[in-house]
Amino acid sequence: MTLLKTCLASIPIYLLSVIKFPRWAIDMINSHMGHFLWNNTEDHHKYHLASWQLVSQKKEMCGFGIPDLRSLNLALLSSWIFRYHLNTNSIWTRIVDCKYKTKKPNIFCCPDVGSSPFWKV
Repeated sequence: MTLLKTCLASIPIYLLSVIKFPRWAIDMINSHMGHFLWNNTEDHHKYHLASWQLVSQKKEMCGFGIPDLRSLNLALLSSWIFRYHLNTNSIWTRIVDCKYKTKKPNIFCCPDVGSSPFWKV
């Protein structure tokens, strides 16, 4: 359990904070974490004794405390909006303002012309 939380669940954290992952990618990562948790291999199939929604709940709610990557992805991306409004004089906020030529850009709904592919939804 410790290895799953500290290594497998934390590897994609940086990318989750910058890029909105597609549903299939998050489902694939969750599937691999589930196979690791229940020791399911190609040679020896084992049944998963609990659904991934139950496993990814907090310990206080009778789950295992493994983070739900879909919710984590949206929360980390949303924190950039908070940081944008908090640090108006930082270099990266000036770059965003200059690139999108607007005072307060909506980084989740960028226009197609001249927008970064990493910030599109």
